[in-house]
Amino acid sequence: MAGWRRRAVAWMVAAGCFGPCRLVAQAVSCGTGDLEVAALAFQGNLAFSGTVLADGISTTPSSWARRTFRVIGQRRCVDRARLPLDVLRLLVWYRNHGYIAATVDTSVTLAGPKAVAIRFAIHEGDPVLVDSLVFAGLEAVPERGALLRGLPTAVAKPFDKYANEETRATLARRLHNGGYPDAEVFVGYDTHRGTRRAAVQFTATTGPRVHLGVLTTDVRGLAGAAPAMDSAVVRRTTGLRSGDLYSLEALERGKRALYQTEAFSQATVTPDSGLSASDTLVHVTLAVTEGFRRSSRLGVGYGTLDCVRANSDFTQNGVLGGAARLDVRARVSKIGVGAPLTGLESLCPQAKADAYSKDINYSVGATLTQPPVFRTIVPSITMYSERRSEYNAYLRTAPAGGSAQFARATATGMQTAGYSIEYGRTEAQPALLCAVFNACMEADREAFGRLQRLGVASVSWSRESADNPSNPTRGSVLRVDVRTAGGWTGSDSHLRFTKALGDASFYLPLPGSVVLAARVRVGAVVGSTLSLGSDAAYVPPQERLFAGGPTTVRGFRQNELGPVVYIPTSYDTVRADGRRGGNPANPADTVYFRAHSDSGQRTIPTGGNTLFVAMLEARLPSPVLPELLQFAAFADVGEVWNRGAAGTSLGFNSLMVTPGIGVRVQTLIGFVRLDWAYNPYQRPAGSAYFDTSVASGGALFCVSPENTLRVTGTGGAVQQTAGACPATFRPSRSSTFLGRTNLSFSIGQAF
Repeated sequence: MAGWRRRAVAWMVAAGCFGPCRLVAQAVSCGTGDLEVAALAFQGNLAFSGTVLADGISTTPSSWARRTFRVIGQRRCVDRARLPLDVLRLLVWYRNHGYIAATVDTSVTLAGPKAVAIRFAIHEGDPVLVDSLVFAGLEAVPERGALLRGLPTAVAKPFDKYANEETRATLARRLHNGGYPDAEVFVGYDTHRGTRRAAVQFTATTGPRVHLGVLTTDVRGLAGAAPAMDSAVVRRTTGLRSGDLYSLEALERGKRALYQTEAFSQATVTPDSGLSASDTLVHVTLAVTEGFRRSSRLGVGYGTLDCVRANSDFTQNGVLGGAARLDVRARVSKIGVGAPLTGLESLCPQAKADAYSKDINYSVGATLTQPPVFRTIVPSITMYSERRSEYNAYLRTAPAGGSAQFARATATGMQTAGYSIEYGRTEAQPALLCAVFNACMEADREAFGRLQRLGVASVSWSRESADNPSNPTRGSVLRVDVRTAGGWTGSDSHLRFTKALGDASFYLPLPGSVVLAARVRVGAVVGSTLSLGSDAAYVPPQERLFAGGPTTVRGFRQNELGPVVYIPTSYDTVRADGRRGGNPANPADTVYFRAHSDSGQRTIPTGGNTLFVAMLEARLPSPVLPELLQFAAFADVGEVWNRGAAGTSLGFNSLMVTPGIGVRVQTLIGFVRLDWAYNPYQRPAGSAYFDTSVASGGALFCVSPENTLRVTGTGGAVQQTAGACPATFRPSRSSTFLGRTNLSFSIGQAF
């Protein structure tokens, strides 16, 4: 009788905890004389990790901050009434997973004054295995093979009650999506403790296989007004047709398609529930209530790189006599520093110092989005005109451009295929054009500034299983993007490339409410031959790969990881023997222009054609106001290379590692983030140029140390011998600890 009571108590305790959902460990407060839980460990657990087991019991150790620093953090103590129940919870967990011989013992040892360490010693034993698996009642189902594919319960696997329940639910869902709306599935089993074997049987009652009958449409106008949308448009938008095989998933997809148009404030897709045993048709009612046909939004903001920025959006639903949507948008940035809207330069020193913030950046466009075609694919067409810049890198102006995109949304992500073409030009620093694109002659640089066609075909895929888009604690986010431009896409002859970029983020909860976040990002741009070897082909600046900044390697400023060129503010004229002075106008003098490493300079990130970034971050709740304040410790690794460039060596030994700490504050607009990263490296070596294009209309002099490009002429007619500018300029950098740190401020988590 005592054993029966113990099992009954265990089942009652676990019923709300170790069922389909797990029990969340509870924080046990401490009173006078209570013993603090300084450590919690599991011994002998092979089938399940300690993290999984800890999530299912009540006993919880003190927070990481408390265990580490002792003076801060949350203190948690032993609950003598709950500790025995934790043993029962673990036993029920193991036995429901097929480990019927499992035993659990506890060990409590002193771990200091008023503190104990608790260890659960587990002997799992051999599990009961499934040796017989039968599916009955499915003989008349035409797709029986597909119906039984990939189920959790399988022969030779442990007899797992949770897996059995998942199998039952999966079979029922597949039947509901295959024409059997009244299908039910039952599970039965027979276990043999002595032989550790189990026979499992799933029995299905399918009922009649039915198709969709009459689709009845009920369209209501907004606030009682007459409806503007035609009933045929509503039916066409859902993708449902009379005669289709009944599918619960298709009904839900039709409802989602109605909401995706944003033309309806309410939408329901309801099948007739009054089927008899002989019915083979189910009628469906589509009831919708129209929303606002027009909406608009205006916003104003501020950013260190954009200065003042403004945006406006206008949406018109129900255009072209159907459920299509027209979105018109306008974006303006660099307000205050960009002509003709200047006057706020003192508020935006970074934008003021950027050569490509001298003119207003803008984007004006219109997008027409149609309801889904082929039931799941949403097409859209966009026309636009824009001017956009990348900080200290380039300015892209496209007077006219357009794109077509086909997007397919799923429950876990998005897949898109598209094509875009624009007629535009790219402006970049003469120094960048010379160093990266070998366009050191004035005529070559002018060619890059001419209007040209760039046609790009692209595909992208994403899968998101994170539990929270703004502050994930578990799951993953995966993205892959591929873009290509060639003759077949309509690009000009030298605007041809293929670019691939992959991004993967993973989130793992740890004890103490700590979240371990990891991210890997890799990318490459190749020429028309798709060669990953020595490839120095031209790539448009806006398609190059950049890293460094608040969302990649935080020890570097925005875009400054990888290849750079420098624009020193001054240089010296030196003779061939290295002495200062010399006269370019004197044929007897051989003189060069050379900058010193301690001279002021502007850094121009040139980007690259190969990228690798890895980020690891531990996010910890604050011991004070943990719902609002969060700390982080991180290490970022990465590099950007130019394959094919002289002296470039791809390899892990060239990766840059920058550790750091951060603070996050939860606000109404998301986390406000401050990160402080340590960068132990010297500034990268690069070519140095004295750029006089703005002041005097076009002079560009190589001033790298050790360059041998002779300078001749007098006054404004000074000329420099053509040739490669060596990447020998390396600015000096502070040797102090604070001088080697980088502080970044941003909104939202890093990834």
